[in-house]
Amino acid sequence: MDIFTQQKLLIRTIVVLVVLNVFSIGFFIWKEVKQNHEPLLFPKNEAYRNVSNILEKELDLSEKQVLQFDEIRKRNFEKQSVLKKIIRDDKDAMNIEMFNIETDNAKIEIFAKRISDNEYKMEMLRFEQAKELKAVCKPEQQEKFRDLILEIRDYFRPDNQPQKI
Repeated sequence: MDIFTQQKLLIRTIVVLVVLNVFSIGFFIWKEVKQNHEPLLFPKNEAYRNVSNILEKELDLSEKQVLQFDEIRKRNFEKQSVLKKIIRDDKDAMNIEMFNIETDNAKIEIFAKRISDNEYKMEMLRFEQAKELKAVCKPEQQEKFRDLILEIRDYFRPDNQPQKI
């Protein structure tokens, strides 16, 4: 084999290896970026992934209480979903009106009032849910429930969440 053929073979081999390295690096970067990251909440204990499971275990709820809790939470979730949709729609309509060339201040005030009224209803739903959940609990469970709710609230605070990179 003469020196020119040998040199061409080495150059081709190097080019193929460079292309393979670039492809591999690109693949691993793409895989890392596209990877579905699970929320970093309760990473080590699958039994605690759901707040209902935490309440059931920590409050030592009976089967009947668990069913009542689930029913109350489901009913409240459905009511809140309806209100959230109304609020979102009103906010969208208000944003459209705010950025019109000729903004109608009266319409903006009406949207703002409807949004605040529905936010008030949402808070009252939360209050009603809390009353219903407390009514299901025995007195000793209510004590634990109060402390547990504070702990859960602190855990889920936005400034207490792990940073996703």
